[in-house]
Amino acid sequence: MKRTSLIPIFILLFFNTINAQDYIVPEETWYHTEVMGSNYHGYVFNKDWEVDVMVENQDGRFTPEDIDIARAEKLMQKKLAYLNRNHENQEGMCPIIDEHITKYTRQYVGFTDIHGFKIIWINGVWDEKMSRQLSQDIVRSTGGCGHYWSVKVNIDTEKVYGLEVNEPGDVKYIPRNKKPGPRISKPRNDRKVQRIRKTGIMHNPSEVTFQ
Repeated sequence: MKRTSLIPIFILLFFNTINAQDYIVPEETWYHTEVMGSNYHGYVFNKDWEVDVMVENQDGRFTPEDIDIARAEKLMQKKLAYLNRNHENQEGMCPIIDEHITKYTRQYVGFTDIHGFKIIWINGVWDEKMSRQLSQDIVRSTGGCGHYWSVKVNIDTEKVYGLEVNEPGDVKYIPRNKKPGPRISKPRNDRKVQRIRKTGIMHNPSEVTFQ
């Protein structure tokens, strides 16, 4: 009887121990972090997120922290009006971006260059139809004029440069470039080891005829 009465106690202790442990989400599942300041809102994509963007003298990637975003935003907003003084692709019904800066949801990607400087690429989008997608992947497009723009901020040298504003016209979204994997041919005998030829096609050892 004593042994039987102890079983519920052990079960209760077991579950209490599990519940007391903090649940840690694996790092590789964290793709973006939402950030918000007094006059900006957006999403930071981590250093492992694939992007079709590069910076000059790029040497690597980093995941910007809140303090990096705040610094980049301060520098960008201070210098954006001058960079945008020609109002390229912002005529007629197209908004002038520095006059409506709070309307844009940002996407942030961090880079490092060969000098060890940190550079943040800011992608600005003013499109309610894209509100859900902006937290899921980098949005790049053609058309849309002043509703879509991007700029680079070197938070170490305080240089703001590379302003790009979409041309006028209908918005067409640019799919992410994906590198195709090698073609694979099934070996005649599954027990034989597969080898890779220079063509990228898988072959049996007997079929390998490198010259």
